[in-house]
Amino acid sequence: MTAPLPSNPSLETWKVGIAESKIRLLRENGDKRRLVRIRLVKEVCEKPGDIVHGWKRQDKDDCYLYYGSPKSDYRSATIETPAPEGMVFLVFVLPDGTIDDWNWRPASEDDPRIPEGIRSE
Repeated sequence: MTAPLPSNPSLETWKVGIAESKIRLLRENGDKRRLVRIRLVKEVCEKPGDIVHGWKRQDKDDCYLYYGSPKSDYRSATIETPAPEGMVFLVFVLPDGTIDDWNWRPASEDDPRIPEGIRSE
């Protein structure tokens, strides 16, 4: 999929994606909810609310954090629900464009469009 380039999001894009091995592992583990939420990954990567540089995660020092507020969530391939109230969807992208992880996190009390613990600029 194509996402705004973190260094110049208003003018440039780059290719990002989930490694096939990660998708295979999710399938083997029966993690259907995470698999179907790839729809949200695509939505947030293509039109993020914002992108944070230099995000640190366990064993990964320099991720990009794309986040946004999708209108819906998916419990399964056939069950679509409203997005969880007070939550923001996060997508972690490594410097090579590999999508490493994705999940819902609580929104900031000061600004419900951004995740808790991140300051808006």
